[in-house]
Amino acid sequence: MFRNLSVFVDLIKYRLSLAVVLSSVTGYYLCRYTTDQHLFFLVVGVFLLSSGSAVLNQYTERIPDSIMERTKTRPIPSKKISKNSALWISIILLASGSSFLNYNGTAPFLLGILTVLLYNLLYTYLKKITILSIIPGALVGVLPPIIGYYSAGGTVFHQNIFAFSIFMFLWQIPHFWLIIIKHGKEYKAAGFATVSTYLNETQIKFLVFFWVLSSNGFLFTYCILNDDLNNPLILVISLLNFLFIFLFYRLLFGKKESSGINCAFILINSFGVFLMFLLIAAAILKSL
Repeated sequence: MFRNLSVFVDLIKYRLSLAVVLSSVTGYYLCRYTTDQHLFFLVVGVFLLSSGSAVLNQYTERIPDSIMERTKTRPIPSKKISKNSALWISIILLASGSSFLNYNGTAPFLLGILTVLLYNLLYTYLKKITILSIIPGALVGVLPPIIGYYSAGGTVFHQNIFAFSIFMFLWQIPHFWLIIIKHGKEYKAAGFATVSTYLNETQIKFLVFFWVLSSNGFLFTYCILNDDLNNPLILVISLLNFLFIFLFYRLLFGKKESSGINCAFILINSFGVFLMFLLIAAAILKSL
């Protein structure tokens, strides 16, 4: 039983799915400072949909996953679960997640479906054709906050969610490049188009750093112009911003190759998660 549970947890990529839930909850609280039943249906729906999408992605990419050292221990290529069983699990999770989101309205439901299609059709298909596949890949990270905002009764045209979505889009891009720095040869062997075909490792690092620097500049501007954020929160985010840039540069260029890239990847994810927790906490405190 525990072995099967472990396989299931690996299959749904629960850490990634929880991060997606967090971004959708952030979108919810950017619109509303109070909690109701819509938040419950949002959390459950997004988690199930994200989990089902992750399983479907592993089903679709089971052959290249079996080639790459980084992914060959995943449940399907390692034969811990059959591809047909994984497909059925994906269908059940996707159907369940869509049903929960449908409770919050047509827009969250349709956006949830769009996220799955964007990730498992367009992004997955383009990965072997062009390095520009990172654009639809990054757009996948934009939609969950918008789903949360719609679930709270908002519209996508409000400046708060629009600006946060732009930041989320910008924030997704360096993740792909950091993975390529470490696993570029494996991705090439599996037939994927990578930026390492055109740039060497040092050039990719500079590309990553200046992209992150620009993204954090946008975040700083967003905080200054956002009337819903109080001055103490703006100060905290600004200080964290500068600290993050300093540490990220040191990790990217100062440490040994493997450990530096790993730490930089963890740092960029941790900063994003902490930022979302700050925005949620600020919204909750504002309601008290």
